Amino acid sequence: MTAHSARLAALALLLPLAASSRAEEGLLASSASPSMQVAPAALALNGFGTLGFARSSERGADFVFDNLQPKGTGRSHEWSNDVDSRLGLQLTANLNPNLSAVLQVVSEYRWDGTYTPMVNWAYLRYALTPALGLRVGRIALDSFIASDSRKIGYSNITARPPTEVYRLLVLRDSDGIDATYRYSNRDFVNTVSVLYGKRTVTNTRSVNVHSTDVAGIFERFEQGPLTVHAAYQQRRVDNQNPPLGKFMSLGVAWDPGPWFASAEWVKAINYNASNLKITRAAWYLNGGVRVGDFTPYLTLSELRPISDTGQAPVGQHTYAAGVRWDVHRNVDVKFQWDHIRLNDHSFGTLQNVAPGTRAGGKVNVVSVLTDFVF
Repeated sequence: MTAHSARLAALALLLPLAASSRAEEGLLASSASPSMQVAPAALALNGFGTLGFARSSERGADFVFDNLQPKGTGRSHEWSNDVDSRLGLQLTANLNPNLSAVLQVVSEYRWDGTYTPMVNWAYLRYALTPALGLRVGRIALDSFIASDSRKIGYSNITARPPTEVYRLLVLRDSDGIDATYRYSNRDFVNTVSVLYGKRTVTNTRSVNVHSTDVAGIFERFEQGPLTVHAAYQQRRVDNQNPPLGKFMSLGVAWDPGPWFASAEWVKAINYNASNLKITRAAWYLNGGVRVGDFTPYLTLSELRPISDTGQAPVGQHTYAAGVRWDVHRNVDVKFQWDHIRLNDHSFGTLQNVAPGTRAGGKVNVVSVLTDFVF
């Protein structure tokens, strides 16, 4: 465990205790139910965090969740808390009935091996009408069905979103502008947004990758227990030839209460610097039941290379089983087992591979986490 992660662990152990007294004030907007929402305060500070430990059976490479994490569990650490642990704070200011501002700062294991806090969201929102709003600043890309809540572990049933799907897009936010139109009646809510901007991401080799002309359209339909999400986005990337990169997704979730199920499919099209087209697709199926304070669940996911690049294929599929235990209304504990089967001649999503490590085969990962919001 690094010094940075040790400090994060200490904070994570203390903050849930403070969280209990503030739970009645409301969770983050993404995890509050409509029936519980009240008029927004002029200024609100909320927080979230996860303290997680993971162990991989593979000793020649590291299991990581985020491909911007240089190390994880396996080769580098027998048990690692860098894979899932994070701490975030969100400040919301309602400046007047039409104008609001949001700032979200997150500390998590990042490309340089530190937990240096980073600005995740920072935008102004102006409501032109009750249904139409504009945002300017750093805005999360609504690329997945759980884009807004992917870092808020308490909002998610599983230990983490399926690795095969949610790692496929490195770009998660954009510095620019978006417009959102929300139409609703008694039966459903339909939200459509369009976005344009740019963003620079530093990879694990300390190289800045610049994305410009980031453009996307996102759709979310909600009716009772049903949620349908679709997204398409493209961008120009300075380390590709040609520079155009594309990403598309389609997801659906059904959650009537006693049980739930969801599925998502994504596809990414990119080029390397030598004009080689790289197309990959991924999907997952997830389902479970709620039994009192316990929620057991199962997940099946796959990452599949579509184009033949002449290189080692990055492919794998995973069978995952876990249980979430809600120990308090704002604190949970999760246990998850992932059985990963790597494609032949593939290291899948494993990183930091040691020379001489055999490709293919099977990897087992066990995870223990606690999530909290306050």
